[in-house]
Amino acid sequence: MKALFWSSFFLLAYAFAGYPALLALGTRIARRQGPAPGRASSAPTPSTTARPDVAPLAAHAADLPTVSILLSVYNEETVIAHKIANFHALEYPHDRMELCIVSDGSTDETDAIVQACGSPRVGLLRQERRGGKTLALNRAAQAATGDILVFTDANAMFRIDCVRMLVQRLADADIGLVSGISVYTDAHGAATAGGIYRRYEEWMKTRESDLFSIVGADGAAYALRRGLYAPLRPEYINDLIHPVQVVLQGRRAVSEPRAVVHEETDEGNGTAQMRRQTRIMAQSWLIFLRCLPDLVRAGQWGFVWQLASHKVLRWLALPLLAVLTVSALALAGEGAWYVLVLAGIAAGAVLAVLGARGQVGLPRTAWLFVVLHAAAVVGLFRLLRGETFVTWNPRGT
Repeated sequence: MKALFWSSFFLLAYAFAGYPALLALGTRIARRQGPAPGRASSAPTPSTTARPDVAPLAAHAADLPTVSILLSVYNEETVIAHKIANFHALEYPHDRMELCIVSDGSTDETDAIVQACGSPRVGLLRQERRGGKTLALNRAAQAATGDILVFTDANAMFRIDCVRMLVQRLADADIGLVSGISVYTDAHGAATAGGIYRRYEEWMKTRESDLFSIVGADGAAYALRRGLYAPLRPEYINDLIHPVQVVLQGRRAVSEPRAVVHEETDEGNGTAQMRRQTRIMAQSWLIFLRCLPDLVRAGQWGFVWQLASHKVLRWLALPLLAVLTVSALALAGEGAWYVLVLAGIAAGAVLAVLGARGQVGLPRTAWLFVVLHAAAVVGLFRLLRGETFVTWNPRGT
């Protein structure tokens, strides 16, 4: 029983504290030895190491690479006009940027709103039968004309310099993908509990960028070299599979903290949140299980370590907590340490219950922790039952 207690305790401690500590130590050592390839400074410059298959980015605006922003939508009539206006406000040469929208069988006024915008830089394609986000993105990528593909969501609003920040990092020929960061806010513009947790995630992504590669892009805003895009299977989630594919092609995927996107989110609907996260987690487990052999054969051990530490161990957090709780209960009479651990678990459970009842701050964070990690377990279970997820609904529905 003690073996179960200590193994689950140390795995949890490693996932949430040990791994970030190792990242911090590793990046400190890497920075002392010199900047990692592709690490942005305040004024990024093209890489001095040329690759014959990648042209460096130009320093002058007139020679910047062309950019296609890809957007898959389904019944987004409440935000699509705002998204188009946000696109037109971006600080990037207008003659070098387009917005490619694919409507995945929308049944509301989304298509009409896009058509009514009258902009030659905004294109609309329609899938009459719902095929899911990934198939829609495949179609958008095929129609796009840009050198750089930028992926986003309908409710994600870029800061005006977001695209420029993404493109600047691609000045390094060894970088194939650049991820922005989301700032989650409520209807009043205040950071939500999800936003707080997201900052912790982005702290780790910044350090993963300095070592090997980030293990997941921010689906609200990331850029990919067009030449690295390959049509995706409909059951894949693009923001997780793309960093894997970039690494397998010998490039790096990095985070760019200056490329910021604001995303208003509603965390109050636990059922919708659980449904959405279950879909995401089932797709994520599928990608991990299918791609792990390829990563091992390619010798990408650093990336595999990051993927296992940052993703897989966290996906297993609730089962590990269950083992820790049961073993601590069995050992409670053998020492105060086991009682202290039980007290900590109980306190976290109380906070999660309070968060589920609407309390904000730390209780809300605890509740979201439970929802996200429960979805990881349910998603794996449903995947093992043979279920796959292809279509989706807007957040909050």
